[in-house]
Amino acid sequence: MMNDMEKAIFDIIEEVYKCKYTGNVKVTKLGRGWEGYKVVIDLDNPDVPALQISADLEAEDFLKYVKQELISRQLHRVKFYKGIKIYPEDEERRTC
Repeated sequence: MMNDMEKAIFDIIEEVYKCKYTGNVKVTKLGRGWEGYKVVIDLDNPDVPALQISADLEAEDFLKYVKQELISRQLHRVKFYKGIKIYPEDEERRTC
């Protein structure tokens, strides 16, 4: 079940990037004497670790901080490519 902070993050993503995000978002309190929050945004790519943003801020200020971070990171421009190295001995075995 989505809590209020997670819903707010989804709303911020939609506002910043003008599209709906369907991946996973998890917001947790920092704990251990810290008052802030950490958000983990899965980028739906097994080769790329999740994006983590954390700050020792109250909820309202944390959401503003996340918005600024998402604006500056321009995630809507990120593209993933997979490269495979072909060794010279493998080229001899390939046929066209």
